[in-house]
Amino acid sequence: MRFSKTFSKFSYTLAIIHGFLIGAVSIGLFAIFIQWQDISTTAETPVIPATPEKPEQVEVTAPADVTTPTQFYAKQHGVFTTADGATALLQSNPAMKSAAIVITDGKYYVWSAASTVESEVKVEGSTDSFVKPFKINSSACTEQSMQKLPVFLANQDPAKFNFAGTGNEGAKPKDWDSNITALSTLSKDFNVIRVQLLSHYFAQNDCLKIEL
Repeated sequence: MRFSKTFSKFSYTLAIIHGFLIGAVSIGLFAIFIQWQDISTTAETPVIPATPEKPEQVEVTAPADVTTPTQFYAKQHGVFTTADGATALLQSNPAMKSAAIVITDGKYYVWSAASTVESEVKVEGSTDSFVKPFKINSSACTEQSMQKLPVFLANQDPAKFNFAGTGNEGAKPKDWDSNITALSTLSKDFNVIRVQLLSHYFAQNDCLKIEL
């Protein structure tokens, strides 16, 4: 009986130790399993380093020079909001046969001459006309010849006006030569030819504007 009690106590002690070891091993294995899952998740999901936000860049473009620097002067007889009013003025006086209608921004200007020299279009004591300063805005034109039209019209030398020896023959506006030939039969006055060219090309190209 004494041996039996001793065996029972020893068996009980072993059972406790055995249970403790099993529990410790189980907890250890569970901890290892959890760590392995964390490592696996970290490896499968790469960490993307945060990049600082860059401020939006706004391109600032300096405004283009939309008007030719050349100052022109017109001999103006009237301005109308309809073509009928401008046409009636041209027909009212035989002296207006060489005058032209220049259309811009929905207005009809009746001019009989245009020059870069004010005195050439100014008539002292005249009540039928007055000098109208203006510039030509060609910035909206995509065709090179129309962009350069203000420069062409600003020439005071008839030879350059006709592109003789200028090297710009390829940049001539459409029908330039034929227009010059036809207008020469209407008048030999260079300023009359210029205003007629203004009338012709402004009527065909909406991109041309008058800056008053």
